[in-house]
Amino acid sequence: MKRPWLIGAVALSVVLVLIAAVSVLRLSDDSKHTAKPTRPDLPFREDLLKQAKPDPGCTNNPRSQPSGSGEVTLGLIRLRGHCLISETVLASKADATAKLDELREQEDVVAADRVEPERPPLEPTDPHPATEGVPEPQWGVDALGGQEALRALRSADAPEITIGVVDSGLDTQQAEFGDRVIAVKDTELGSDRYESHGTEVAGIIAAADDGTGITGMVPNAKLLDAQYWRNGESVGEPGIHDEIIWTIDQGSQVVNLSAGSNDSSLLRAAFQYAELNRVVLVPAVGNCGGTGRRITYPWEQEYIRTACDAPNEIAGQADQPTAIGTGALTDEGKRAWFSSVNRTVMIMAPGQKVLSTCVARVSGPRSLCTNDGTSFAAPFVTGAVAILLARHPEARPADIRQALTMTTDPIDVERGHRNDEFGYGKLNVVAAAKYLDDHPPSQVEQQDIAAAQVTDTESATHRTELILDSGEKLEVQQLKQNGEAPALAFSGDGDWFAASDGETLTVVDARTGRQQSTTCGCRGVAFNTKNKVLTAQSGNGKVQVAQYDPKTADWTGTTYAPELSPSESGSATVVGAAGDVALLTVGPSQVQEERLIGVWPDSKNIPLLDTEEGIGKVTASSDGRYVVAAGVAYCYHDAREYRLIDLDQTRKKNKAWAKPLSPSAALSCAAATSLHFEGSDLYAGWVAALDGVRDFCKGQNLDASVVVSGHVKIGPFKPTDEYTRTDWKDLNCGPAGSWHLSNGEQLQLRAGPLSPSLDRMPQNYQLVRLRPGGEPEVILADNAEIIAVRPR
Repeated sequence: MKRPWLIGAVALSVVLVLIAAVSVLRLSDDSKHTAKPTRPDLPFREDLLKQAKPDPGCTNNPRSQPSGSGEVTLGLIRLRGHCLISETVLASKADATAKLDELREQEDVVAADRVEPERPPLEPTDPHPATEGVPEPQWGVDALGGQEALRALRSADAPEITIGVVDSGLDTQQAEFGDRVIAVKDTELGSDRYESHGTEVAGIIAAADDGTGITGMVPNAKLLDAQYWRNGESVGEPGIHDEIIWTIDQGSQVVNLSAGSNDSSLLRAAFQYAELNRVVLVPAVGNCGGTGRRITYPWEQEYIRTACDAPNEIAGQADQPTAIGTGALTDEGKRAWFSSVNRTVMIMAPGQKVLSTCVARVSGPRSLCTNDGTSFAAPFVTGAVAILLARHPEARPADIRQALTMTTDPIDVERGHRNDEFGYGKLNVVAAAKYLDDHPPSQVEQQDIAAAQVTDTESATHRTELILDSGEKLEVQQLKQNGEAPALAFSGDGDWFAASDGETLTVVDARTGRQQSTTCGCRGVAFNTKNKVLTAQSGNGKVQVAQYDPKTADWTGTTYAPELSPSESGSATVVGAAGDVALLTVGPSQVQEERLIGVWPDSKNIPLLDTEEGIGKVTASSDGRYVVAAGVAYCYHDAREYRLIDLDQTRKKNKAWAKPLSPSAALSCAAATSLHFEGSDLYAGWVAALDGVRDFCKGQNLDASVVVSGHVKIGPFKPTDEYTRTDWKDLNCGPAGSWHLSNGEQLQLRAGPLSPSLDRMPQNYQLVRLRPGGEPEVILADNAEIIAVRPR
């Protein structure tokens, strides 16, 4: 039977590659960024970013005038004390790349990249004054349940939420806002042609509930006005990343981004600053959903899309790991013709013929107007986020994203799945509020998770649980309790845990215990270098290795697509990862023959190990270079080998660069019970035939087989198929595995009775914490059949 008995967590390291990218700023009507199959690496100094602390006083630092000269504008973020300060530098085209390299080397520079502002959006339509005492119809609010349903979600004693609006400016003379615009950045309203954009966005979010005109999603919210545009030009700032940072420093809890940008390290840093400080960012996905540049509206008004170079281009502000990218729906529940279709779409909201507030000079202090665009869908989601935060102030951005995406009304997709047209589906704020009420965010900051276990795998009710250092157990949610036992994995840094039962993927933040689940139809789990979950999804005779980002609770849109035969694809299972290389077992599902293959991010796949009985254990070194795999052993039949594989050489030679690590006397049976790396040492446990271990297992109560553990140093080697003696160290009879923790403690795996079948594997395990100084040991788990240990 093909199943892992113990999964060793793979320790991984992150390698950052510097990539310069042009950052082009625009409002979402002008989304521009040519679609790419994967989200590029745009690194910044996260170590410096973590030293920054939000402080309104930081915004009092004077912004310096651009330095240097030339036609290329470079933006940078510096850490000054605990403040993030944005600056601009001018350079010639010839010198721009060299100047960027120079800036990135400076010790206080968090990020540096190119920036280039572009034009603002077009004017709204149908401006008119509101009638005093007469509420206007709002189809968008009705589509979300109606005003009464939204009012029921807003408790009178709920805390006020502060919302940042990065846009073209808010008109403080608009009566719908009263005195709730509490801070303004660089605002000077310009021409009627574009100035209403930001005021319209803010009205959808927070127009007063006073019986006149429209009512916003959160009518008591405080607003932060972060204006980028002035009179059709930028206001001398280096990009919307600076506006995002400003809103965070001013105390925003959620920020609406109906202003857009191409992707850049500057934007990435701003989004991460928000995540570190529990601020939710809601961008529009852009309006490049048509098929050409010259488009006719349904009511025969011609519109020329001036800033979309191609249909469905990717807008940088939505292409962020933590963004809730929002697309636009019509009043018929269909995708608005202009709404972009691409990997950034997470959720849909009303975005066509949306009535909202205009600047007061258009038609008086109660001016209203109508507009189209994903710019006007995003504020519905921003308002929903504010409602959730008011009900659950302790919620983190990941909790909010999970609540929104797990409770959408699906459109052309099953619940919990997404596609590029509709994301996860239509916003359902009532259901999201109930979800958070039923799954309140954990207030425990540190759960001290030691391991995970599966028990009762042979019954119809097996359980998957997290094991705390205290021995307490926490059940992993949403996994089915019948069928095959789930696959388990911890990330290399121990921050995340994942389990998949073939239908559902559940990911746990190991630092807080917060769980999130999604349906996936996937087999196996592992974590790559960027803490993305890798899992295999099969269908129509093909397989892809999909990536799930636990930070955003979303599939990244980046997949590996190895070319395999249909018979192999159906049973493909991720059993590990080495760096960014996915390790899959493939083979006919009804027989034991299996192959282990490595699949690189470019979808290149190379066979690593073929077995007749199936793959038992797989692990990889922290640098991703070495993989060790063990076939399923059958004592008294034919000894299986531990196979050591160098992936660097394998890729260069296009075939497995490998050698066996056995046999030795102690490995004459070699049924693996545990397998993991600690630095360059491979630690292993196995069931050994008695004849091979009599000399050093003296005094043990031995039958025909005994459990042994040891370790061996791994380094460069020459490939061979010949058996050579492996110099195992500290061979120990009894323990089935051991893990050495950074605090000096040790986790030890102890085997229960061995199975009478030929595989002679332990029927269950006990996990024990050994403490230095002669303190009593602590039994963490008993009668576990599968155990995964958290790296710490």
